[in-house]
Amino acid sequence: MTALVLVLGSVARASDPDNCLLCHQFRGLSRFDVDGNLAHVFFVDPSYVQQLRGPHARLACTDCHPRDQVAVIPHQTVSRVSCVEICHLLEPGSTERRFSHGNIARMLDAGAHSLQTLSQLQFAQGPLLRDKQALCLYCHDEPLFRSPAAVLPTIDVTDPRTFDRCEVCHAEQIPVDVAYYLRHIAARLQQSRPPLEQAQVCAVCHTDPAVLKSHEMKDAVASFVLSFHGKAALLGATNAATCVSCHVHAGENAHLMLGHANEHSSVNSRNVANVCRSADCHPDADPQLAAAAVHLDLPTAWGSLEFWIAAAFIILTLGTFGPSLVLCVLEQVQIAVGREHPHAPAVERLVEKLLAKPEGRLRLQRFTVNQRVQHWILVLLFTTLAITGFPMKFADRGWSRAVVETFGGLHVTRTIHHWAGIALILGLFVHLMYCLATLVERSRERTPAGRRVGLFKALLNLPMVVNPGELRKTCQLLLYLMGRRAEPPSFGRFNVKEKFEYIGVFWGTTLLGLTGALLWGQQFWSHYITGRIFNIALIAHTYEAFLAIIHVGILHIVNVVFSPHVFPLSRATITGDTPVGELAEQHSEFVREAASKAGITESTGEVYD
Repeated sequence: MTALVLVLGSVARASDPDNCLLCHQFRGLSRFDVDGNLAHVFFVDPSYVQQLRGPHARLACTDCHPRDQVAVIPHQTVSRVSCVEICHLLEPGSTERRFSHGNIARMLDAGAHSLQTLSQLQFAQGPLLRDKQALCLYCHDEPLFRSPAAVLPTIDVTDPRTFDRCEVCHAEQIPVDVAYYLRHIAARLQQSRPPLEQAQVCAVCHTDPAVLKSHEMKDAVASFVLSFHGKAALLGATNAATCVSCHVHAGENAHLMLGHANEHSSVNSRNVANVCRSADCHPDADPQLAAAAVHLDLPTAWGSLEFWIAAAFIILTLGTFGPSLVLCVLEQVQIAVGREHPHAPAVERLVEKLLAKPEGRLRLQRFTVNQRVQHWILVLLFTTLAITGFPMKFADRGWSRAVVETFGGLHVTRTIHHWAGIALILGLFVHLMYCLATLVERSRERTPAGRRVGLFKALLNLPMVVNPGELRKTCQLLLYLMGRRAEPPSFGRFNVKEKFEYIGVFWGTTLLGLTGALLWGQQFWSHYITGRIFNIALIAHTYEAFLAIIHVGILHIVNVVFSPHVFPLSRATITGDTPVGELAEQHSEFVREAASKAGITESTGEVYD
């Protein structure tokens, strides 16, 4: 044991002139204060000193802790550390330099976080610091250098041979601690903290209810986390904008942070546009991009345009999803209680007769091969967009980070989302061309009187167009499902629910495509539209995506997967064959029309000429 202590002591002494790590390198070194009900941990990570992991790594412990109090073991009661004391930096070659954080105190007093302001903070849960502790601890813990790999990817700072060339001059002739300064400079070329850590630092005060109330502030950290920058940070992005990115001019000291009313502040209305257009953020954007809200908090934005847009989408969701959900639930209740469709048996006999004839089987196919291929491409793209998009909406959920990392990170996930969106827009265009070709073809058909049908009448007769009669049938269906009508209405090739879902695809794809293009190319579009349009685009994109996912994920999936008529999956979009029960109950008009064209009577099921 003695040998082990001597070996460890010799290693520690190389980077620790006072040999404090002889004891403090052990993780279990701690004491429990019964009176204060506190655990005091005295562990110091040796790697911080030995691997130069932070700016304090080259300080002796006694530069901060009075030597006369720690020179004896056990130590005397140690005074609180003052961060503005003069430090003694030991350079290579035993050159000593004096250093102090006193100038930082002067900077703080010139900014929004003056020492007086910090000393008067009252927190909801009581004091966060003990008596005479340095106020710096509100924002700072033991500082660590960020990895140089982000800005110096070709340099391996863990390999001692990396600095051999530098040591030719800087070992003796011009002694400089090259490894230390490389880490120091590389760290300062980056944000001092990763985005989430920075937000957590600001949250100490800027989410505390007592602090917010006393200073008449809103919870800026919460609204930041809900912004794109915050969500990107939650999903693992290390280069997302932080609080400091916006609230401090590029290259300036964060201790000089100024309030928005100060004309020199980076977030002053005259300066904020240039902050957004910095080289690290949106360098090609127009100044009006700054009108986009980073701290948009809809619940507190009562009366604003953004608030009413969000409210309109909520009403739209309730107005479309609500009635559809009621119909879906009532239909499942009919199945559960065993209520039989009064005309279903007769229609099922017609279906059986039609299926017995090759011509009849073709007439009962509700989807052509072309339509089935289009449907499954839509399924693939919609699923891809949902899987890659909703993690960005619910970035604060644990599963979101897991999904994004599965795809290879936020950048890859966003790229997949963007190109899937482009493919969906192209698919919509192709489908419109398909509809137009069908419309032109049907307009050229002849009526029994020998006249051409014409474009307008052909449009009304397209299978997915909702005509006034079907709106009346929808009301009749609701009355039937509520037990206020004896017979249900009959529907053709597609019922009114399917037609509304089809229209919803057109509406949703168009809106999501337009808003997605705006958000993706906001630097380009900022030269033509104000930044507030991006707020509206984000709200519309989010709420429309949510509306689409609940319609498809609940109503459509119930109808095509979990409904007893089709479980485990409707074959209509795979083989084109619709289950007999579904045809009889939901498409009886379509069956009768097919039977009539095939020469089959409903009463006898016999073929007639």
